[in-house]
Amino acid sequence: MHASRAFFHAGLLIFFWTLSCVATNAKQPELVIYTENYSPLYQIDGNGNVTGIVAELLRKIAKRADISLDLRLRPFNRGLLAVKKSPGNCFLALWRTSLREPNFLWVGPLEIDGYAFFALKGSKISITSIEDSFKYPTGAVAGWTSTVEVQQAGHPELVLVDDDGLNPKMLRNGNTLLWLGGLLSAPYVAKEQGVEIENVFTVKEVDLSLACNPGTDRALIDRLQSALDRYYQRAEDTRVEQPPRRLTQ
Repeated sequence: MHASRAFFHAGLLIFFWTLSCVATNAKQPELVIYTENYSPLYQIDGNGNVTGIVAELLRKIAKRADISLDLRLRPFNRGLLAVKKSPGNCFLALWRTSLREPNFLWVGPLEIDGYAFFALKGSKISITSIEDSFKYPTGAVAGWTSTVEVQQAGHPELVLVDDDGLNPKMLRNGNTLLWLGGLLSAPYVAKEQGVEIENVFTVKEVDLSLACNPGTDRALIDRLQSALDRYYQRAEDTRVEQPPRRLTQ
């Protein structure tokens, strides 16, 4: 009698453990998306959720492709390291450069971005090349492609930060005279902080795309890209929304 009851209870435990495992597995996202604070494209809202123009676009196409996502905000270098380590991890979003192209599976373009040198409005700073910026202390985010390229060009006066939100403060306080920032993000971040800036030299424009670990299931990538293409096609047909365009067009 006692043995039968023990077997019964053991059977129940195994049953509920199996159900728990199935439920846990069902909740696992198909893609884990790491992103950074890059307003207005992706950032954390007041409830701790990742939001922003590009983040919402990604959610929209993932829903249409029937792909579950888990968006996580991390500092740029930490997030990118997590993506490089594990299949199924992606970064929202990276500039799709020739050097990066073979290192990831891509979905995009989600937006057209780029980078420029910004100064305080009315500063009268005038530059026409990266080299012209060398004589000015310049705020830049460590690890960003723009920063790496300017470092490789030999800039001797870069002031590196981990958070782009520090750059308008440094400009305003006179700690820097230039800000190496994103074409889309820098004006937005500056406005949020009440700092008036002007673009004194655009260096480059580039596609901004989702970058996934190369071991990620290619079928998921293809479904996302197909959903994005269909989204843009419908937008083109209805003329309500438009795909990303080059800023100089």
